[in-house]
Amino acid sequence: MANDLNILLVEDDKIIQKVLTEVLKNAGYSCVCASSCEEALSLVEEGKFSCALVDLGLPDGNGLDLLPEIRQRDAWLVPIILTGDGRPETIIQTMRAGAFDFLIKPFAATTVEAAIFRACEHHQIRRERDRLIQLLSDEREQLKQRVQEATADISQYAVYCETISARLRSLLRLTQVSTDFYTDDALFRSVFEELYKYVPIHCVHLMSANQQEHLAAFRDDAGHIQVVVSENNNRHATEDWNNAGNDDVLESLSREWLKRFTNVQVETKQVYQYPQHFWGRQVCIIQFFLDVDYTVDEACDEFLSMCAHFLAFEWQEARLFLHATQQASIGNIALELYKGFIQGLTAIRTTADFINETEVNEDATEGLRIIRNNVEDLRNQINEFRRLSLPRRDTVETVHIDRYIDQSVDMLSMTIKSRNINISKVYNTDCECVLLNGTSLARTLLDLLSSAVRVVSIDGSISVQLNDYDKSLLLLEIIHDVQDEESEETQSQQTYSDFMISHPRFILAQRTIQGLGGKLQIKQDKNEHFMYQILLPKNAMDTNPIPDVIL
Repeated sequence: MANDLNILLVEDDKIIQKVLTEVLKNAGYSCVCASSCEEALSLVEEGKFSCALVDLGLPDGNGLDLLPEIRQRDAWLVPIILTGDGRPETIIQTMRAGAFDFLIKPFAATTVEAAIFRACEHHQIRRERDRLIQLLSDEREQLKQRVQEATADISQYAVYCETISARLRSLLRLTQVSTDFYTDDALFRSVFEELYKYVPIHCVHLMSANQQEHLAAFRDDAGHIQVVVSENNNRHATEDWNNAGNDDVLESLSREWLKRFTNVQVETKQVYQYPQHFWGRQVCIIQFFLDVDYTVDEACDEFLSMCAHFLAFEWQEARLFLHATQQASIGNIALELYKGFIQGLTAIRTTADFINETEVNEDATEGLRIIRNNVEDLRNQINEFRRLSLPRRDTVETVHIDRYIDQSVDMLSMTIKSRNINISKVYNTDCECVLLNGTSLARTLLDLLSSAVRVVSIDGSISVQLNDYDKSLLLLEIIHDVQDEESEETQSQQTYSDFMISHPRFILAQRTIQGLGGKLQIKQDKNEHFMYQILLPKNAMDTNPIPDVIL
């Protein structure tokens, strides 16, 4: 019989048991009788009942004390108290003890049937409610599991994207560090610190192509970053590392050098090597020594590759700048760039023209047009560098400073565009001067604008203003801010100013301007912006003195 028709009768009076059993059977219920608390609890554990009629006075206890025990064994069982005591306090006690209803002896059969009917309905509702709650809970867990399974790839991809984004921000911070004049120490420290945030790195090592220059950044026993630079003057060093054999040989050479000059336990580290090529030739190899149990995935490998390229590029650029300072002319570099690039650009242009003559779709045609335009722009810029490199000595020249400025901005257009820098130009004079060897002014302006572009903040601005200082002098001002970085060069404006005053590039520019009969200085304006100020004679043949301090 269904358990919503099973009734437990707990009554020690045999006559009442017999009467109630007969009443319940006539009403269609199945009745099981118990005469004591112990017997009632045993029956509750054995079978399922929808309702229990419990007498208050039992041989081994009180019916009220039995209710919590019944509820603990069967939470769905609905108890009804049988009592001959109709006092209000008794009724209140039964309800507080958890009784669903109470019947006062003597009672009518219809009253019992009505109470049992309500109790069975309540029992059924509670069971259905709990079943639905459990069903909802199970479905919720299943749905949660399905959502987790469905979004596992998305979550993993989100973590991957966040990692990539953090690494790109790291690379951006590196590029924003003032690279106007990198020292090896500052360069390698910056790269090591950024890499250490994302990979368990122990050493960054650079070895030149001829294996004569070694540079490494690592942490010493005290946890401080150390940078070691060593030059090998061994004449038997390999001129081209292709002759040195495979990567294992290069790795062995690096490990031997690191053992000698650093405290890195290279035997217990895995090395990742990234050869670097510039101008069609190998210039160095970058090596990262990581924990042996660290796995470098594709994204991490790409990050290490970009860091290696940045490190090699800045190191090579520092060498080129040192060469320029020693030669006292950017024209020598221009000749090297012209020789290294012009042939390759011509080949690219020829190939693009040849492909364009074949039948290609509109997208390919547009792509070829863009390639040809970019190649032509590069050719023009390189030719401008080459023209500036042509020596002109003891030549009186009429120059237009505005044209030199426009030419310099055009030659730096790619860098300006990539950093989203806004350049404003204000010319309040005719911009014409008569100078001795005036072409050197074009090189100096290019150099100063290049310095400003390199240290200005991303999305920053540069203002170029040309005014009459007096009747015989022109005043050129290049005004810019300095990016807010943690490098020693840009920690404060005063530090940056002091740094630039002793900078080889700035000293070289000062000497060039002095040779033209002018004066160059760097200072701060009232808005905490830095500016290069250049005084130039309108006619260098005049002998008017240049003020010692520019207002």
